[in-house]
Amino acid sequence: MRKIILLITIAVCCAFATSAPKTHDGFFMNGIAGLGYGNYVNEIKTEGVKIESKGAKLESGFKIGGAIVPNFILHATINLSSIVTDIKASNSEGETSTLPLKNEAYKVLVFGAGITYYIPHESNIYFSATAGLADYSEFCASGRVVTEHHANFSFNLSVGKEWWVNNELGIGVALSYNHSSADTKLVGYKGEATFNSFAVVASFTFN
Repeated sequence: MRKIILLITIAVCCAFATSAPKTHDGFFMNGIAGLGYGNYVNEIKTEGVKIESKGAKLESGFKIGGAIVPNFILHATINLSSIVTDIKASNSEGETSTLPLKNEAYKVLVFGAGITYYIPHESNIYFSATAGLADYSEFCASGRVVTEHHANFSFNLSVGKEWWVNNELGIGVALSYNHSSADTKLVGYKGEATFNSFAVVASFTFN
């Protein structure tokens, strides 16, 4: 990870050199925001307990980096997904109940590094991939944490299309897919959580 961060730092520093207008060959900054569908599941298999939330979600993200070669960009990434539906628990007998979260959305925050590639001569169509670790919200009851998450591998894939607003700024739309997992503990019992989501996002890029 340190080597990746160093490469991104070098790319950002070098990217401040003069670049041609309406090209992807310099400093890179991108932001997204949109709506989609998310599915969070935490299974305590030995006890037959499942905690899940699925439905509408909000997604936002930020990337910063620079082009290593024209159209090929290396960047650091932060991505936030918030599930805005209820969290439900079920047991081995199929009984379900809704868990209170004090009206807060359940959040998955991803920190990582990735690449974005713009297809040459294809009207600003791009593909982007990021890998990293996810920070899950903890579930609290009566003022104390009852579910702990220890993040495993996480990744994001997206494909989009942009239009130039001026020589350096583009706006567009993209389809984003997120996956992350975590080892969990629910009141001392070990489990495994996964989060999967799709979203349609608006994007802006300064390059």
